[in-house]
Amino acid sequence: MDNAHHITVIFDGDGFRKDERGPLLLAMEAWLRHFTGKPAEVFMQRMGDDSKLRRSMTAEERAKL
Repeated sequence: MDNAHHITVIFDGDGFRKDERGPLLLAMEAWLRHFTGKPAEVFMQRMGDDSKLRRSMTAEERAKL
């Protein structure tokens, strides 16, 4: 989508179950497009890798996995 407005939503805590998040993001995107008349894309913030072992590995070591 050219010139889209990108919105990142951060789900912090247990307020929304994982199966509720996708439909909620799609509804937010549809509402924003309707309300503003502009292209909008809504994303969920990506979760980082919390594995201490993988974070301590070099890129070469991870590539061998």
